[in-house]
Amino acid sequence: MDESTDSQGPQANRPAAQRPRRPRAARACDLCRSKKYKCDESYPCSYCQSRNVECVYKGQDMSRMRMTSSYVRQLEDQVKSLSSIVETYEKAATDGPSNSPEGRAMNASSLPIAQHPTVMEAFPTPNSISSWHTREQEVSGMNTHTRDVEFYGSSSSVALLSHVQRTGEEDNDDDDAGALLSSLHNPHFDPSGSQDTQRGRKSTEESDHSPWYLQCRNFIDGFFSAIHYIHPILDKTSFVQRCESLWAGEGPENKRITSFVALYYSILSIGALVGTREDDLIDGRTNLAWSRKFFDRAKDCCNRLGMVTDLDMVQCYFILAKVCQNELHPHLSYMYVGLAIRTALAMGINREPGPNSKKPPSLLRAETRTWWGLYSLETEMSFAMGRPDTLGADLYHNRRFPRISNGQSETGMDSEMSEHPCCAIIEHMVHFSKITRNICLSIYLPETTIPMMVAMASQIERDLEAWTQKLPEAIRPMGSSTQVPSLRGVRDVQWVKRQRLVLNLIGIQKCLESAKQTIETIYQTYQHSDFFRTWFYNTTYTVFAASIILVYMTQDAVESEMQPLLRLVDMAIEILMIMDECVVALQAAKLLQGAREKAIQKSSQVEVAANPGTSWPDGMVYLNHYWGPLNLLDGELDQNLDMSSIDFDAASLFMSMPH
Repeated sequence: MDESTDSQGPQANRPAAQRPRRPRAARACDLCRSKKYKCDESYPCSYCQSRNVECVYKGQDMSRMRMTSSYVRQLEDQVKSLSSIVETYEKAATDGPSNSPEGRAMNASSLPIAQHPTVMEAFPTPNSISSWHTREQEVSGMNTHTRDVEFYGSSSSVALLSHVQRTGEEDNDDDDAGALLSSLHNPHFDPSGSQDTQRGRKSTEESDHSPWYLQCRNFIDGFFSAIHYIHPILDKTSFVQRCESLWAGEGPENKRITSFVALYYSILSIGALVGTREDDLIDGRTNLAWSRKFFDRAKDCCNRLGMVTDLDMVQCYFILAKVCQNELHPHLSYMYVGLAIRTALAMGINREPGPNSKKPPSLLRAETRTWWGLYSLETEMSFAMGRPDTLGADLYHNRRFPRISNGQSETGMDSEMSEHPCCAIIEHMVHFSKITRNICLSIYLPETTIPMMVAMASQIERDLEAWTQKLPEAIRPMGSSTQVPSLRGVRDVQWVKRQRLVLNLIGIQKCLESAKQTIETIYQTYQHSDFFRTWFYNTTYTVFAASIILVYMTQDAVESEMQPLLRLVDMAIEILMIMDECVVALQAAKLLQGAREKAIQKSSQVEVAANPGTSWPDGMVYLNHYWGPLNLLDGELDQNLDMSSIDFDAASLFMSMPH
């Protein structure tokens, strides 16, 4: 017998039951591992694929995975789709502005908004680079008071102020930009902390009897009855319970500085700033003094803690940004929003938690509210200052929006993850912020011809109208000013009234009609609501609206329209005068008064179209600043406006409207 045959004989005659079994899977996906199922080690595995769930091999080398043929085909299809998008952009860039505006606008608008920044940034083309007129409108210089270098892009209205000051001159010296930024310095809100300010803080801290300032608890109510309804990132019940533990001397916060302590002081600061004013002062201090004191305390806690990455710190940075925004200090607000974004991304709260997450539902809900509230605030501030946001591609952010309770009986996880109806505004503001980002990417940054811009503006207007129609009916902005007034909403709960009021201001329609509605809405609200008079960023809304009307008066208004329009300007001046705590508002009232007189003079002369004093290299400046040509002040700043005496950062007068 052959030796080789003998050696194989025992193995061939071995019973089937004793044959070696297939070795146990060396790798298993997370779901199979948790369910103790046998994983086939493919990617995606057959179990996950049959149930249409994401297959995740956590902590394992994906390069060693056996990719299924269907998954490979899916990747190939995605590559082809992205390649076609890139080719579309490249073709549009090489064809140049000679193509029809409809085709270019259709190519851009046919893509999801989230894909615009991804493709544009990854594949820059010559026509996607800022053109000369965009660079002409940018302002960059050093603020000599703070030694900070500040930049304001073409979508910011600091660019408008710069154009008015330069009166169309071609030279844009960095020294001139620095002088402009320095002239807008705010000496009263000084977060940088000079030696005199630090000595003042130390003396006041020595006289404090309690580190928690129980006498200022009403400032917390001031926050939760105002700004909270616009950015409902906090849970009031949970926050107040933690505050009570703080006041009672319980919990770790009483032993050391924590991120919640920083958040606590930031809430006191914003509540003191935007809350209604009481007749009696607290310990002899005004609300503004208390707000700035608590802002300093919160900032000091952040400095002592260093780079902490937890949800309280993200929320603290968020609230500090809102304080700076309401103090009309947009540069610092932009910086704090950036800190909040980086901390949130470092924590991963922009990502949907996995199926094995051990976090309690209350924490998951808080992370969701905070992330998406931060998303919209970051987009708003970046656009208002003409600066890029730090959000990156939307593909990174797969966190679900807050689940809103439908008022019916809910069970299990749905009930635990449900939010109050006031949180519905978060998702809608995210959609609004994506429209805002699209405006910046399609109009302000690329080189765009006038016909193309008009076509894109029409598309954006349709997007805004569609966004408005999707809002919950209770908070949907009202129609035109010609609509018959109704008392239907007077019995609505407080959060509905607050949200509807703010959405009425930002949900703009036609330019002039929006200006009329803005002034009338603020004026009527000031008549009946004390809380709204302390929201100093209403200065921005009012000045923009009045400026639009004044420009219209000098160009297109007929004689029969003059008196109603003048009445609206007078109402705007009244609004600014009533905010006597805000020196910037008083100075803005003087500016509008002077512009009003000049508008009356110009309306009595020949038509603006025949005015030889107006000359533009092209129509871009007019359209990039839709409120009109920048010759309202005869090409010069009002010399009666002492910019150095402004109490707050007057650059906010020329910022996009915050909310």
